[in-house]
Amino acid sequence: MIHYIPFLKAKRGEFNAMSELTSEVKQAICPFFDFPRKKDDYDSASYARKTRDIASGIKKHWGVDDDFYFDDLDIAQKFKVQSEEPYGYVLTALKDLQIIPVVGLGRGPHNYSVVHNKREGEISSSTVAFRAVQEDFEDFELSKDQIDYDLSSVFGEFENIDLILDCRVCGGLDVSQTAEQIAAFARKFCKSYNVRRVIVTGSSIPQTIGDLVKPNNAKIVTRRELAIISKARDLADVELITGDYATVSPFFSDADFSPTLFQKVTAPRLIYSFNHSHYIARGVSLKSGGQSQYVGMTKALCGQGFFRGRGYSMGENYFDDKRKRVGNNATNGTVVTPSVVAHITYMALDAKL
Repeated sequence: MIHYIPFLKAKRGEFNAMSELTSEVKQAICPFFDFPRKKDDYDSASYARKTRDIASGIKKHWGVDDDFYFDDLDIAQKFKVQSEEPYGYVLTALKDLQIIPVVGLGRGPHNYSVVHNKREGEISSSTVAFRAVQEDFEDFELSKDQIDYDLSSVFGEFENIDLILDCRVCGGLDVSQTAEQIAAFARKFCKSYNVRRVIVTGSSIPQTIGDLVKPNNAKIVTRRELAIISKARDLADVELITGDYATVSPFFSDADFSPTLFQKVTAPRLIYSFNHSHYIARGVSLKSGGQSQYVGMTKALCGQGFFRGRGYSMGENYFDDKRKRVGNNATNGTVVTPSVVAHITYMALDAKL
């Protein structure tokens, strides 16, 4: 039974994490992949290349038999890809996989691609996901006409709708007010449409980690998205499934700077989730602190009372190895997979959702 939805960037580290999850964890989740942002906008050629890489990554690491969601919400839609709207190109590339397409308000060409590809037989799913961001779910009555105008033709092609209420970064949100909006919108939407799942997601990690933690420091941050979901669950009379953005911000994008600046601007970081909180540790620049900073950072993490210990998942094993200096030094790239595995395993098996 699916009871947790991790929202992940469609990138190598996250795909590798899918291969490292146990079968018990995989059975409890349905991943949601977002087309990854980058500092410079994609053009037709780079979007096509990335799409091919994504299709290969999902097929290899998640497989061809299990459902997943896919969206490109954060990508500027300024171009065609081989005469197709970008999301239409994605749907065609992923047609042999179990993709659940995602639609939203004010996304006309994107939504039309879903209708077109469904009618062409290139989408096998009987379910479509409607992703509503906060401005969409603040008031159902105010959004209802636009929902019908933008999405009635889409909904007509599918048997079921998965409603996704996406809070994005929750740091500045009022917990009670947002929970009340979610509960009311979910209740009214479910009365008006044929809904299979209601998913609520968000993150307490801002785009810039420095907004939370100073260099060479560690901090425990309360996960506001879980507080919102918990309160909304108390208010709603429909089941709410928990989602989150794992250990990165919804607004994360790949850095784009000269290789000569890499040592100056790159610093190690660790995010580890427990008990409705994130433990976030930050180092200093590689030029100042060197390549071995993760040794001390993982040693500090493994010494915490909330660390779940070796054997819990591949993630905990990796952190334990790095504190013992087993293998190569950890890097910002290599910690992604173990961090995501540790997070998803905890959220799927032991977090009180």
